[in-house]
Amino acid sequence: MPLDAGTVHRFTMLERAVRSLAKQGRFEDSLKLLEEMFGIAPEDAGLSKLKARLAADLIKKAAQAQKIAAATSIVELVDAKVPASHLGAPEKEMLAKAKTDLYSL
Repeated sequence: MPLDAGTVHRFTMLERAVRSLAKQGRFEDSLKLLEEMFGIAPEDAGLSKLKARLAADLIKKAAQAQKIAAATSIVELVDAKVPASHLGAPEKEMLAKAKTDLYSL
């Protein structure tokens, strides 16, 4: 069943806000919005893939900015809120690489 326009709009606006905060280096502030975003349509596999891609990017950027606690929180959030069965091989690889980069610091 396709998602309604309001859900898609809310997801997009939260994603934009999270990316904006991350660009400013405010990873801790983005965690609450990220948690809200991960709560949107947990049964939708397509959105789960988008969530995983965003999380992998944020983990990588947080690790580069030496925000290890925030990156670790994002990893925990992804593991708890995004069903692994929804993810394809590319998303799993992206997350694995981001986690490897984080834990190698």
